[in-house]
Amino acid sequence: MALIRLYPAVLALLIAGCGAPAVPQGKTEKAPTTSFDGSYQSAIHITNESETVKGFSWCRTPGQPIITVTNGQFIYSVPHPDLPGHHQTTTFRATIGPDGAFVGQSIQGSIRGQVRETHIEGSIDGVGCLYAFAGNRM
Repeated sequence: MALIRLYPAVLALLIAGCGAPAVPQGKTEKAPTTSFDGSYQSAIHITNESETVKGFSWCRTPGQPIITVTNGQFIYSVPHPDLPGHHQTTTFRATIGPDGAFVGQSIQGSIRGQVRETHIEGSIDGVGCLYAFAGNRM
């Protein structure tokens, strides 16, 4: 009979023990910063154009004057102000590896390159337009 009276208490303790472990409040994981983090003053130029866009100014772009690397990642935006019909900006997300090499892929193409000390340089293979960019940490 005594065991039957303990049954609800034991069952409650077993159920309570099945919950997720408690997580301390106020402690969030912060992504580590990398030695490549910072802002880079950059310039871009066209290296090649597909036959479809040659003769037009569709590949012309001011590029992105400042590349900001945070936690070893950055987004590079390529505005196309002369594209017919509307202004379009293509963006490329890149992740920098421990050796400074970076790569990124999007529907509009790819980005790749290298960061060495305070210098970043790379290439963008976009839809019909190929670019090279370079910059120095500010």
